[in-house]
Amino acid sequence: MIIGDTSDWDDLFQKQLVPLIFELVLSTWEQLPKPDTSELEDAISNQLYCALLKSKSRNKLPLHINREDRLFDLDTTNETGRRDIVFYPTIEDQDIYLCIEAKRLNAVISGRNCPLASEYVREGMQRFVDGKYSRHVRHGAMLGYVLDGNIQRAIRNVQNNVIERQTELRLSCTDGLLVSTIRPADEKTKETRHQRSFEDAVFRIHHLFVSG
Repeated sequence: MIIGDTSDWDDLFQKQLVPLIFELVLSTWEQLPKPDTSELEDAISNQLYCALLKSKSRNKLPLHINREDRLFDLDTTNETGRRDIVFYPTIEDQDIYLCIEAKRLNAVISGRNCPLASEYVREGMQRFVDGKYSRHVRHGAMLGYVLDGNIQRAIRNVQNNVIERQTELRLSCTDGLLVSTIRPADEKTKETRHQRSFEDAVFRIHHLFVSG
């Protein structure tokens, strides 16, 4: 259970931890061999996770990193989902974390080129908006593996899908993908802002697009 005003944790993440986490993820990604356009999402995330754990920079951060973090309904004891990569600050509260949900974009599946932007939005972003992920914090992140390297096309496709689903996504700014408040000079990092049904505060999803 969270003690105190959740805005304190918002400041903790936005002003201190989120920029450091994004820098760690993006710098680690640059050191990895680029995946094939037909590489499976879990295999890519596994490689990234292991590289994050081996990173020297990671040891400087007050964080634990988990992979495939399982979620349960506490009443039924049924598993309800798995978060791809989760960063927990070293405090005694499992409700406080930054979740990164990874999705492929512009992938080759069964010989066909598939944008996968709709899956990125429906099966990724929507989970944050519905409170399945990051219910007690104000920040979440999507990591888009752009497997053909065409990041601008991937961003356009995601933007179009975000605008189409703006009601379901409960956008507080109907422009969709915005300049990142964390990395404003980085054109491959964006953010969206959402007014979730169960809270008054704005929830931000940060979008990191990386090239395959």
